Amino acid sequence: MVAQLHLLMNELDHARLERLLERPEYAKMPVAEALAERLDQADVVDPQEIPADLVSMHSRVRFRDLKADITLEKELVYPHNLDPQATDQLSVLAPLGAALLGARVGQEVHWQLPNGKDAALVVEEILHQPEAAGELFR
Repeated sequence: MVAQLHLLMNELDHARLERLLERPEYAKMPVAEALAERLDQADVVDPQEIPADLVSMHSRVRFRDLKADITLEKELVYPHNLDPQATDQLSVLAPLGAALLGARVGQEVHWQLPNGKDAALVVEEILHQPEAAGELFR
C-alpha cells in the first residue's frame, strides 16, 4: 500500500499507534496491516530527536497531490481525534494519512489506493510539527 523509506518516529506516537492497531475496530481496516508492518520496522527515537522536516502525528502539512495536481493542507490525527466536520484533518488510518506519516519535506511518496489505483504526493512544507514546537508529550 505505502511505498516509502524506512519510518522514523517518536516513541510516544509509536506506542499509541501500536495500541490503536490492537483495537478490533481499527485492526480490520485495510491500511492497518501495512501500517503495522511499518511500525514493526520503524526506528523509534525520543521526541526531541525527531527532525523538524518529518511528518509526525499532529503535524500540519502542506503537500501536493501529483496525480490531481492540487495542493492540500491537513493535520495528521488519530482516528478518535478526527472531527467529522473538519476538512483540514486526515486520519493516520486513511491511506493518505498512513502515506504521510514519516515523510520528509521534499520527499515524493507513492502508495496504492483501495480501488487499486496508484497515488503520489510530495510534501512541500510542515506548517506545524509538535516536536519542533516543543510539544514533546502532547
